[in-house]
Amino acid sequence: MKRDMELVREVLMKLEALPMRPGSMVVISGYDEEMAVDGHTPEEVEYHMTMLRDAGFLNSPGAQPAGNGITYRSLTWEGHEFLDTVRDPEVWKRTKEGASKMGGWTFGLLKDLGTAYLKHVAKERLGLDL
Repeated sequence: MKRDMELVREVLMKLEALPMRPGSMVVISGYDEEMAVDGHTPEEVEYHMTMLRDAGFLNSPGAQPAGNGITYRSLTWEGHEFLDTVRDPEVWKRTKEGASKMGGWTFGLLKDLGTAYLKHVAKERLGLDL
């Protein structure tokens, strides 16, 4: 299965939106209604959740349950940083366009491009040089 950075962004936004109490954990699956992403199978969503966990973007402590799903507590600092960098639709659009020109879609490249475009958009909207 290929990594889909659009799906990575969608999964992060869905996980961030889950109503979690501090310190609580849930087993979340690609089959859960709140994790459904149009145009993607539950298996694709779950695969991307697993990749995000393995990349250190999710706080997913302890042993993983047998079967479907991951144990989920929260996004990590790095997960929040990446999501905040590419949350704005205009920044995300420009980031994807820039990454396409580079021919690569690594997390590091997307975060760096997203940060640069976020600063550019801030300048356009606020008139501030960051």
